[in-house]
Amino acid sequence: MKKIILYIYATVCLIGFTTSCNDFGDVNNDPEHLNPGNMDYGLMFTQVQSQIAGSDWDIWRNSCIYAANMMQHTASADWSQGVFYTWSEGYNAAYWDGFYVGGRAPIRNIIEVIAQWKDKPGYANEVQYARVMKAFMLHRMTDLYGDVPYFEAGQPSLTGYPKYDTQESIYDDLLKELDEVNTALSSPSSQNTIGSADVIYKGNPEKWRKFANSLMLRIAMRLSKADAGKAKTWTEKAVANGLFTNAEDNAALPHADGLVTDDSAEPFGKILSNEDPAKFYLSEYFIGQLKETKDPRIHLIATRCSTNPEEKWLGDFDFGDSSDAGKLIGLPIGYRAAEGNWDLANAPGYPGQDWRKYYALPNRKTYSRPDVPSMLVTYTENNLLLADAAARGFIPGGNATAKEYLEKGIRAAMHQFSFYIAARTEYNLYLSDASINDYVTEALNRFDANQLKEINWQYYVTTFGDEYETFANWRRTGYPEIKSVYAAPHNRPTYPNSISSEIPRRFTYPINESQNNAGNYNDAVKRLSDGDKMTSRVWWDKE
Repeated sequence: MKKIILYIYATVCLIGFTTSCNDFGDVNNDPEHLNPGNMDYGLMFTQVQSQIAGSDWDIWRNSCIYAANMMQHTASADWSQGVFYTWSEGYNAAYWDGFYVGGRAPIRNIIEVIAQWKDKPGYANEVQYARVMKAFMLHRMTDLYGDVPYFEAGQPSLTGYPKYDTQESIYDDLLKELDEVNTALSSPSSQNTIGSADVIYKGNPEKWRKFANSLMLRIAMRLSKADAGKAKTWTEKAVANGLFTNAEDNAALPHADGLVTDDSAEPFGKILSNEDPAKFYLSEYFIGQLKETKDPRIHLIATRCSTNPEEKWLGDFDFGDSSDAGKLIGLPIGYRAAEGNWDLANAPGYPGQDWRKYYALPNRKTYSRPDVPSMLVTYTENNLLLADAAARGFIPGGNATAKEYLEKGIRAAMHQFSFYIAARTEYNLYLSDASINDYVTEALNRFDANQLKEINWQYYVTTFGDEYETFANWRRTGYPEIKSVYAAPHNRPTYPNSISSEIPRRFTYPINESQNNAGNYNDAVKRLSDGDKMTSRVWWDKE
């Protein structure tokens, strides 16, 4: 896939540079719009897939620096923004800037693909696949920012700048769109025009239908605080329509030939293996909980380097050793490398100047590599969301059904590590039937004490690496019960320019929106709980 993606990315980047400007509004006013007769939209379709999980542009900023550190999957002594809740406009805006505009602009591009294919003979299935991709990206956009341009997004015929639609109306339309996809693909066209240009499912309409319904389930459950009745209705519909039936159905973007020198790499893995190989450690909290729960996955989630962990993927890369769980030590949050009151040297148990070789890094045979798959929506997540739904009474069966789905979700999460080919030895060694059975038994015992806490702890573990989803599910459920860097047990002194003593709950809009699209921007800001701040809550994030 590497060469295909490189060619497609270069082609579409050239298109983007000639058809778009730097701000969102200019995307909708395109005097040099590409001539449809000169473009193979199958290439654009594949380009969107190559970007759907993000690129190192937004993943580095929104995901690693902010979300992973805020959610305490990771801790960093080098990047302060997500650790201490300081504001960076550029880092906040990275997802918006990468998906709406510029050379990549996959939201703009998939809207263009749909427009070109919707009435074209032989492309009935492909239009539905594109609708799922559009829904996936815009769902993530609204979850990160709140009200965003949706109905007018990417419309070249629009005069002026797009309005911001309410998150509630966006959610209603996303659910409608996915239900229409399910109906269309329940009796799909027999033609498979897209073929290998679909790098996720190779044009398989049944798998795309399940993807649509599995995404519907995720969106429905996001409403559990905002509108429990609607969440219940759409959860039931997603189940009735048909979800993933096994892990092989996962919506996963492959990167088997991924390189750190281009966009063929898995973006989270590219950053952890090459861009910033020794800047994001597993947090003391995450490692501590994995140990406390005797989770055998710790050997595939974490590792410890014996040589210089700052060597990059194309250099003398140290793959580390995860065999001794006792030596996998998490980095405490709230410290900085040699900086005054926050100096890591003051942390309890500080090992000395070789600390980068002491603390646990994300495992370099699973997450910290450019050639692993990007998990978009998974069978594991389906089961854990259904467990949550059963515990809340959204689907029949109550706690007994919730427990059944929880067990299926845990076992699927363990099996998912088999997809990391370089870690096959560790997978066979540490995730044996016996170790999984022991862990499941203990997890079900914890479930009896607090159903939602255990279900969503498992969701937190399995979404490591998909930090946008971790951030959203934490806001929805309140689990795991992460403590602010300024609260006990951390109690770190206030860092300069920290925006809050509490963990942020959204990202702020790009500054140029307040300048170029002021009227629509101001209307959206008025609907936020506390204005355009990281501490404001999006519509579904009810207190």
